[in-house]
Amino acid sequence: MKLKSGIVIGLVFVLVQLSAFALQPEQQAIIDKYKEPFVYYLAAVQELGASLDKINSDSDLVKVSDKFCDEANKFVDDFNANREWFAGSDAVKSMDNDPDAKKVLQDYMESLKDKFTSAQDTLNKLVAELNKYKSSEVDRVRNRLAATFQRIQILYM
Repeated sequence: MKLKSGIVIGLVFVLVQLSAFALQPEQQAIIDKYKEPFVYYLAAVQELGASLDKINSDSDLVKVSDKFCDEANKFVDDFNANREWFAGSDAVKSMDNDPDAKKVLQDYMESLKDKFTSAQDTLNKLVAELNKYKSSEVDRVRNRLAATFQRIQILYM
């Protein structure tokens, strides 16, 4: 589960926090739209972390894992919808050549890297919890989680 590295690499080219600079309204709208799924994804990871502390059985773990997979898959769907919506947009193209955007990109990536490093700890904890239990439902959710992480990694190919 190389979630952190896959997400950080992919985001380097897509997400930028440019509010400190005078952006065209179109550019700011694109940035906000791209950032939205990540806000929800990171909230899902935080909720997962809190839920993992309350697990008492394999059925609790299955419920928590399924809920996280639902949210993570929604994140992928929303991200892909944004990418399709803005594909080839002149506003997106103009951001590629903006030196201010590149500087802000570096700043944003640093803050995002910290968030995903923290998220990785939660995801590692989930995997450890899954390894504690043996049942067909745990195996099912383990496979679903692996498929979900593959979908996330495919975003950056």
